[in-house]
Amino acid sequence: MTWHVWRNMDWVLASSMLAAASLGVIAIASVSGSGLSSIALHQAFWVVLGSCAFVVFAHLDYHILPAWRHWIYGLMVVLLLAVFVLGHDKLGAERSISVGPLQLEPVEPVKLLLVITLAIVLESRLGTLRRLRDLIVPGLYAAVPVLLVMAEPDLGSSMVLLSILLMMIFAAGYSGSRLLLLVILGLALVIGLIIAHLRWNVPIPLHSYQLNRLTAFLNPQANALNYGLQTIESEVAIGSGRIHGTGLFSTGVSHQLAYVPERASDFIFAAISNQFGLYGALVTVGLESLITWRALRCMVRARDGYGGLLAAGVAAMIGCQAFLNIGVALGLLPVTGVPLPFISQGGSATLADFAAVGLLESVYIRSHPIPY
Repeated sequence: MTWHVWRNMDWVLASSMLAAASLGVIAIASVSGSGLSSIALHQAFWVVLGSCAFVVFAHLDYHILPAWRHWIYGLMVVLLLAVFVLGHDKLGAERSISVGPLQLEPVEPVKLLLVITLAIVLESRLGTLRRLRDLIVPGLYAAVPVLLVMAEPDLGSSMVLLSILLMMIFAAGYSGSRLLLLVILGLALVIGLIIAHLRWNVPIPLHSYQLNRLTAFLNPQANALNYGLQTIESEVAIGSGRIHGTGLFSTGVSHQLAYVPERASDFIFAAISNQFGLYGALVTVGLESLITWRALRCMVRARDGYGGLLAAGVAAMIGCQAFLNIGVALGLLPVTGVPLPFISQGGSATLADFAAVGLLESVYIRSHPIPY
């Protein structure tokens, strides 16, 4: 069985994941300004630990997960509730908890746990999602973690959780045109509420800093010393890299990146673009796109609907985070604080991303005949 796992693994997917993680460690080491700093070594440790999780999940038969569905959903809720009891403030939100010397962000594994939960829920509804009321049950399962994450508050992660729900509903057979209409109506409602709040002070469930972040990217120069500063500094760093980049550990890094906030995590795409130039930016986008495409390919090749739903959820989890992170760095989207999969600094996100790809491999491997 072990030989079958390694022989039938999607090596393009695994290699892309490791290449992205290696790029992340190199970029983190460079922006820290001191070579193999403790930050880079710490990230390398999480990559090694994530690789172990990848191997474990790749060997795991994903068909055993439905038997644990209540425990999985319960663990997801407990992790999010623990943030409110044991959580530490990070950038204005209760996002991490201390486990010994480690700082863990429960929302990262929650993304994968939601994928597993929705796959179990939607498996029995494959091909039967035709009316709006058919979405109530999967919607309720997703609503609990989404609302808890928004209450932290973590708007970016809640957007990722919603994208997972939408993608998996579509993969389960719900009409794409109707789903697109729901998304458009939802966006119109959000925009309408924001406009009503700004003009007539209509109350909305957002903190003032969240609202400022949502609107600052539209005209960052108007608030250049506060909420628009992150977007401006990121754009300057990316533009300064030009085609070939300033180079690793160069003086250009200290000049252009010194003012970029969270340059090892939320804005690491700006750091890579500055150091490696356009080539580095294209490689980063290419790796994230390749991983997402291989996940979608796994969805198509899965031998059963449940495996296909798992692959669809992981594709949304990785693809949405990459889209949000890169869009924020380029100034095309509001600042959300979403990490770049496999590349951004952060142990919880790295571990969850590697485990998610391991689950993908489990689905892909078992799409081939298994010798006994």
